[in-house]
Amino acid sequence: MTIWTVRSHPEGWPAEAPIVQWNTNCLIWGMRGLTALSPCWEDEGSSGQAPITALTKRHGYARGHGMGADGFHESRRGRKVWFVTSDDVVVQATISREVVRTRQDARADYTIVLFSKDLPDSIQPLRVVSVSDVGAKYFNAPRAPWPIFKTEQGGNVSPELPGFSVDTWKGGDSGSPNLLPMPNELIFFGGRATSGPSPEMQAAMDALCRMEHLDPKKYQLQWVDLSRFPSY
Repeated sequence: MTIWTVRSHPEGWPAEAPIVQWNTNCLIWGMRGLTALSPCWEDEGSSGQAPITALTKRHGYARGHGMGADGFHESRRGRKVWFVTSDDVVVQATISREVVRTRQDARADYTIVLFSKDLPDSIQPLRVVSVSDVGAKYFNAPRAPWPIFKTEQGGNVSPELPGFSVDTWKGGDSGSPNLLPMPNELIFFGGRATSGPSPEMQAAMDALCRMEHLDPKKYQLQWVDLSRFPSY
């Protein structure tokens, strides 16, 4: 259940990159989208809190609450975010601007950060599904196993099964990704206590791109089609 065997801040961090190595015995090791999980970023607070998850080559997802006023901002311009390739090479991304959504009437709670350049191909953004599709297609029957992979600030992943679970609802876990397990792939459908992918989120991502004179069509959420599965 431990995602990284090493995840530490060296002396001089954040000027110096973190030291990170994957745990190749982890439950999610080798699954598509794994490298979208950021081990740390410059505004994380305590280690692993308010994590960022790559959803496109230019966009990272985090919680909305506690991240500032609703709207588009440049308050995090220049802040560093780190990812790790499957062969333990640390990749640094830099934030250009962000959009925060915390409007309770719209049930939106997320932050999308825009990176100053594309992530390399060695970092693979997560594909997505909607929360409603997960609820319709992946029936949660009482007392039956219902594995969902949830990461948490301590660097663990919990599949929510007896003997394989840790507390994923601590202060600071908000925005940690909830991941639908598919064959050899992790699919993002929301964050801990935060909202999932939606057309409105894509519109905010498009607006961020246009502010930086980027073509939004190059940075679209990649939706997984679950129509072949029965609904309950």
